[in-house]
Amino acid sequence: MPAKRLIQLSLIVVLLFASLAFTSNASASGYCGSTYVVQPGDWLAKIARRCGVTLSEMYAANPGVGSRIYPGQVVNIPGGYDYGYYYCGPSYSAYYGNYYVVCRGDTLSGIARYYGVSTYYLQQRNGIPNANRIYAGQFIFP
Repeated sequence: MPAKRLIQLSLIVVLLFASLAFTSNASASGYCGSTYVVQPGDWLAKIARRCGVTLSEMYAANPGVGSRIYPGQVVNIPGGYDYGYYYCGPSYSAYYGNYYVVCRGDTLSGIARYYGVSTYYLQQRNGIPNANRIYAGQFIFP
């Protein structure tokens, strides 16, 4: 009986240490969501530092992202958590006012048509250099 008890206690201690090691790695991987919408004044290294990942991990998770990022662009965060849902479409908040979160397959001309404005207007208002390059999750302000 004492040998069985010793094995059980050893197993519990091993599992406890393994769970502590696992949680410390998880918390080191970051506290951001699986995606991040770039805000004015952000740069990739700043986002990486804020989310607890390295710059090389950010580049690996975002192969199409070069050295320039712009507000409204969505970048992937390696090891980030996900809420299990993704909202896109027109919305309103007290802080941001009216905005549109780009859905997969949306076009800037379609969003402009929705708001009754020109594509050029949305480009200028949101600092979008190429009307054909918008990203799912990007914020568009009409």
